[in-house]
Amino acid sequence: MDIVTVVVQYAGGLEISEGATLDPVTGVVHVSERLQQLLRECDTTESPPRLTVLVGGARHLLIRDRAEFKLGEAVSTTIPRTVIPFSRFGHTWNKEQLQQFGRFVHTLSAASIVGAIGYWHSTTNWTLAAVLSEAVLVFAFVVLFLRGMDSMNGE
Repeated sequence: MDIVTVVVQYAGGLEISEGATLDPVTGVVHVSERLQQLLRECDTTESPPRLTVLVGGARHLLIRDRAEFKLGEAVSTTIPRTVIPFSRFGHTWNKEQLQQFGRFVHTLSAASIVGAIGYWHSTTNWTLAAVLSEAVLVFAFVVLFLRGMDSMNGE
């Protein structure tokens, strides 16, 4: 049995999130009696909800057949841990945090290009070290700019 998170979303804005257990062999999700009672109560006044379950970093549809809940097809996956810095320490970022990281990296890229332009105008003797310093600043600008654009969409 695996512990998963069931998310119930109604069109009116009500969102319920609760833990449940998943039988990986049969694909049956065992939700609490409290959640089942809430769903029965809301069925009388609300349109049918969207039921999803988070399993191992992926969001799956949850198929409701009276009192039984079965795991459906995958809807989306979360951001891969290899893309996000510091993910090896166990922290996954949500969409808003990823957008803030993108803004921060974009700010660093702007600082890199400003530094490269300033270095270009202040250098009178172009030695190998000066050319290498300029190249590093331009390279940092390109890498940080592209990484910031990738993170800014939050997906």
